[in-house]
Amino acid sequence: MKRTFTVIGLGAFGSTVARELARLGNDVLGIDLDPGHVNAIADDITQAVVADARNEDTLRDLGVHDSDAVVVAIGEDLEANILVTLTVKNMPKPEVWAKALNHNHHRILHKLGADHIVHPEHEMGLRLAHAMMYPEVLDYISLGHDLFTVEVRASEKLVGQTIDSLGLGSRGVQMLLIKHQREILAPPANDYVFRVGDQLVMVGTLDNLRNLSPYL
Repeated sequence: MKRTFTVIGLGAFGSTVARELARLGNDVLGIDLDPGHVNAIADDITQAVVADARNEDTLRDLGVHDSDAVVVAIGEDLEANILVTLTVKNMPKPEVWAKALNHNHHRILHKLGADHIVHPEHEMGLRLAHAMMYPEVLDYISLGHDLFTVEVRASEKLVGQTIDSLGLGSRGVQMLLIKHQREILAPPANDYVFRVGDQLVMVGTLDNLRNLSPYL
């Protein structure tokens, strides 16, 4: 279903979000003070505007209050980020996603009532570190409360073994599904025998997943 989004701040993070939302078939309004940022994305989203998002009347004239969600992606001007978040949060409809620059900024955005707070640089740094430490991990998602889902490529030593042989239950890990080429087994049987090219999707705490990694 097509939705309407506004992205305020069209730097590297904001422009990436805006382009991807548009690519997924949504109406996207992009706002930035820098004409260069606006011109760079104008052909990729529904509408790109040079405007001062700190002005509430300007936002209302642009229809921001009718958006399903607003991403406050202003990355350098802390004051502007906070002011725009507060302004948009006072609008009744949009869900507010705000970019935090640091921990203290996160606390302020939380106090303002931002629905979602993201730390793109911090999160990308974590992903890079995990990718370097665990190259067999294809992807992971934090579920909160130290729970993660991970997608892992089955190693050669795992081929020929069964799920049951891993003792996942006693290790506090659950196998959600196995992908093999175009085949998806969800959930797989405990007597499933691992094959070359299998991709395993599991859920567990970070410590339990780390303890399991040598056996994968």
